[in-house]
Amino acid sequence: MNSLRTAAASRSLLAAMVTRPVCLASVMIARRPTTAVVAPRRLGPGLGLVVRTKTTKSALHLQMNAKKKADAIAEREREMERKMEEAKVLGERLYLWNHIQANHVLWSTTRELRANKSLRQVQFTGKKNTLIKIRKDYWRPMATIQFPEGEGAAGLSVYQKLVELKKRHELEWDDGGEEAKRLLNLTKKERGRELNDQKGNTVADMAFVLGGGGKGNKVARNFEEIREWREKISDDMKKRKELEKELEELEENKMKLEDTQREVQRKVKDVTEEEGEGEGEGEGGGEDMEVKETKKIAKVKKQIEEVKKQIQELQPLEEPVPVLHKVRVFWANELDHHFAESWPDNVEHVLGLPEDDWTNEDLEKMIANQERLVDLHAVLAEKKLAKREEKAKLKEQRAAKKAKKMQPFLPTPEGETGWKSRPRAPKPFTGKAPKWAKEGL
Repeated sequence: MNSLRTAAASRSLLAAMVTRPVCLASVMIARRPTTAVVAPRRLGPGLGLVVRTKTTKSALHLQMNAKKKADAIAEREREMERKMEEAKVLGERLYLWNHIQANHVLWSTTRELRANKSLRQVQFTGKKNTLIKIRKDYWRPMATIQFPEGEGAAGLSVYQKLVELKKRHELEWDDGGEEAKRLLNLTKKERGRELNDQKGNTVADMAFVLGGGGKGNKVARNFEEIREWREKISDDMKKRKELEKELEELEENKMKLEDTQREVQRKVKDVTEEEGEGEGEGEGGGEDMEVKETKKIAKVKKQIEEVKKQIQELQPLEEPVPVLHKVRVFWANELDHHFAESWPDNVEHVLGLPEDDWTNEDLEKMIANQERLVDLHAVLAEKKLAKREEKAKLKEQRAAKKAKKMQPFLPTPEGETGWKSRPRAPKPFTGKAPKWAKEGL
């Protein structure tokens, strides 16, 4: 009897499993290390299923979750502090990188060359001439610009101008001149290589920008004073244009009034000559008009004098002499700074890169890897050349073989017009006489 009841209970539970699978999923769960299982019981003798009631999270599980959250918050705070420290010194050093093969140049505000930011400086210079990815084994540190401590704003200003000048060199090369004509006469591939080689232009741009060149350059200590002077000059120029326009209008008005005055005098003179008896009336009316015109002319002349006086007061102010920050430029190769014709007095050149950025071991390892890479490229180029020569040789052999095969079909050297034909095997005799034999030919 008990077995029948157990079987009936199993069948009813299986029917519930089929009709309500969601309920079963909420009841049957897998056991986890951090889960407390309460009162497990079996469904039936042959099913092997275990029904588990609703579980509760243990105190250990809650403690581990709280620790993970605390660790994540602490890591986030450390990351924020690191970024804030980097932001304080951001711009105090600028790093210039050079490509060992194509002489590309890239600017960076950090010691590491970050591909996602560096690729933004790469411009399209032609198909298969543009960088599509940054491989660190192809790039070598070329120079480092160091600004005084706490002058990161000046460094970021210089960085912005140097990146912009590099972009203009690569995109605005066809603005006329002998250099543009020379580049236009090159092939696309050669022109792309020339545009990629920005090493000399970049060094010349460094000398220009570090000397205070460019609008809004913060390498000058009295940057605010220069900016105010430029704003004042701009406002004065606008005001001067307005006053000059007003002066032109007054001069034109004055000329019209003088013409009107001469016309009135002429009419008064004509009237007085024609009317002898009414001389007094005509003369009095003409004199009134003449007096009015004279007063108008005097008023306009006074306005003209005032405008001229205002223009004279707008004399250009003396341009303030920029006081430039002292800047140090560290060179990996002392010959590179000779690409610029001259350097400003505030720039100091130092041979060798800063030791706190790169040690001699790092540089030696980098140079050794790059020399090995150059040797590998040379070996690959030799293999490619040998393969090309082998292909050319095979092509010649195939052409000679084909010519030999076609020799029977070529004209004879004696100048015959006929063509040689290959000797064909005679057809086997079938026992039948040919048609011409039957006809008696």
